[in-house]
Amino acid sequence: MHELKIAVTLGHQVVVKLESGQIMTGLPKWGSAPDRVQLRTIEGAVWVKLNEISHVTRIIPFER
Repeated sequence: MHELKIAVTLGHQVVVKLESGQIMTGLPKWGSAPDRVQLRTIEGAVWVKLNEISHVTRIIPFER
């Protein structure tokens, strides 16, 4: 979850793989619940339980 914390702090997008095999891409934000993260995707915002996340990849933008 270290990459998720960094992504929230720096405003980076993430690719999240869930235990079910589902893959989601979006901008993570913390909410009031400590066991969930909000992921703002193209389809809309969804809440994801932290214990359902199996892998996080942070997307780092390169400025030119």
